[in-house]
Amino acid sequence: MTPAPTKNWIFIFLAVVVWLLGSSDGHAQIYLQVDTTQSLNNEQQNRLNEQRLKTSADLEIDGLVMDETVTKIGRTFYDVFHMQWEAPQGVRNFTIVVKEKPARGNGAIVSVAVNDENIFEYQLQPRQEVIEEVASYVVALVTEHLMKDQLAKQLEAEGRKAREVY
Repeated sequence: MTPAPTKNWIFIFLAVVVWLLGSSDGHAQIYLQVDTTQSLNNEQQNRLNEQRLKTSADLEIDGLVMDETVTKIGRTFYDVFHMQWEAPQGVRNFTIVVKEKPARGNGAIVSVAVNDENIFEYQLQPRQEVIEEVASYVVALVTEHLMKDQLAKQLEAEGRKAREVY
């Protein structure tokens, strides 16, 4: 059985190789070649990660409309609202939440919030024509609110304030 090479034998072997590769003047020269492929791969990986971050920022969800209703009346209101809803041109980064609370009798209290700001609340009756009329009104109200909010953001970016309308 031959003994396994120890650290001492490996060191001696490396010393002999260095001595054999030595120059003619008796001084050993060791040439090191740095592996640059790994650093290139790291740079490429960093560039790829930056591109992914840029594209993921471009893939934001704009105009999210959420349904938090529980009864048939609330669901019908949400369906009619959602069918009539079309986001205003140029408005981005908003969330609309249609919520519902139980009410006495066979009605429901429906509320609509835009960007966590409650802008509408109404006790609905279980009649289709009333639901459609209220949904049309809410679509116009939300559109107007988003347009005003967008205008205020643009004016704020320019350093001016929006005028209050009373």
